[in-house]
Amino acid sequence: MTRAASLEQTDPMEPIERSEAGPAPRTDHSDHADRDAVERAADDAGRQRLRRFALAAVITNIGIVFSGGLVRVTGSGLGCPTWPTCDGNNLVPLPGGEHSGIQTAIEFGNRLLSFVVLASVVAVFVQVRRTRPHPAAIERLAWVLPIGVLAQVVLGGITVLTRLSPLTVAGHFLLSMVLIAAAVALYHRVQPAPTGADAEPVGAGLRWATMALAVVAAVVLVLGTLVTGAGPHAGDPDVGRLGLDIRIMAIAHADAVWALVGLTIALVAVTWRSGPPRLRTALRVLLGLQLVQGAVGYTQYALGIPAALVAVHILGAALMWATVTTVWVWARPQLEEGADEPESGAEHARTTPSPIRS
Repeated sequence: MTRAASLEQTDPMEPIERSEAGPAPRTDHSDHADRDAVERAADDAGRQRLRRFALAAVITNIGIVFSGGLVRVTGSGLGCPTWPTCDGNNLVPLPGGEHSGIQTAIEFGNRLLSFVVLASVVAVFVQVRRTRPHPAAIERLAWVLPIGVLAQVVLGGITVLTRLSPLTVAGHFLLSMVLIAAAVALYHRVQPAPTGADAEPVGAGLRWATMALAVVAAVVLVLGTLVTGAGPHAGDPDVGRLGLDIRIMAIAHADAVWALVGLTIALVAVTWRSGPPRLRTALRVLLGLQLVQGAVGYTQYALGIPAALVAVHILGAALMWATVTTVWVWARPQLEEGADEPESGAEHARTTPSPIRS
């Protein structure tokens, strides 16, 4: 056999022998790139989970406002007449109480829903901690939610122990509005940063106008609780009412509502062809909610304040307030990690802030 023939037979085997030796060793650069990709994927998954938990916190906080309204309009407020137990001896209701079975079930169901709300805000808190870093505002909101829900549970107990005092009932409702605002703000702030026209800055005048909108909306809510305190739906037939003329309080409440509607119409007009599209949409949704809410309010007053319309009106108030919060948040600049916290030079060099929310 010639040398050339021998080379022709052995040459094809050389790639096989090289492949059996294994792939070329990976460089530190490629390993680092792979680790970065895995970390980014894990971070994205954690942020997505946080957004779902934040949405759950919004829904549950609005839901418990509606269930609390059902407690009041059905006269079930003392269906469990003591707290933290239901009847002084048992945590769960037993047959044979002073109230009907359905009234007791409604009140106890509302108490159980508190645990669902608490679970949702604790999930948000834990996930915010796990997906750091976040802007300081998000960190604060993550603390506000569980602390606020625990305070709401205690205030709910005080409301029962004071036999549904109108003032404690009003405080119970208004604290729920604070929690809804915190949940909605956190939900929007943990979304990805806006792009395109939505990323355009909002002028200072418009931001101040949305601040006025939030203040007037808060006044509407406070006056609404006074109307409730003077009205017939106390949560129990034997509960005393505030010594206020319901007609006068209803007129004051309606005047504040009209002021809110007028301000909203002005904002819709100003932003009709300018400003971030999502802000324009939120303002139009808010105006629609206000008109529906106003129609429900006038109708319930004309019909003698029927229970069903009162429950709808309470839900409408929560949705309106959530939309006002949305408008307020979307009129503010996007947040940056650590933007509202003092940062040392060494820390700033180690971590570069980047916009992540709006």
